[in-house]
Amino acid sequence: MISSRATGLVAVAMVAMSACGGSGSSATAARRAQVEARGTTVMPFDQNRTTHVFHATATGGVQSVVVNDPPDPQQVALIRAHLRKEASRFAAGNFTDPMAIHGMKMPGLEALQRAAARVQVAYTKLPLGAKISYSTTESSLVTALHDWFDAQLTDHGSHAHR
Repeated sequence: MISSRATGLVAVAMVAMSACGGSGSSATAARRAQVEARGTTVMPFDQNRTTHVFHATATGGVQSVVVNDPPDPQQVALIRAHLRKEASRFAAGNFTDPMAIHGMKMPGLEALQRAAARVQVAYTKLPLGAKISYSTTESSLVTALHDWFDAQLTDHGSHAHR
């Protein structure tokens, strides 16, 4: 028989896994559903008609959002407006939008907020959306960017890839 204390610990562990994007498939599915729901309050484009791409590089990374097939000019315009605004905010160390979607303790964000002036952030239009490029010469900030990208990849599930 399992004690009530052990049952309580299992419940706490399951909640923690769900909140952190744990490896359990039901916890991950629940976490992704929460992220998708919160994403609708921050991202103006349709997550089901777009794809997030997180490409880590040796000096940081590139975050893109593009429309899925068939191309949708309205979604492209929404992506571009959103990423243009976010690039400006990220360059200033303001990551409140991703924190509203993914949680206040996203991996890498604390370091990126503190050192925003040492990370170059650039917005670029793409034919089917837009991208934000991040570059730094500091290895700890490259790691922070990669950690942040990995957290977003996990949370966005089928809506994202490398």
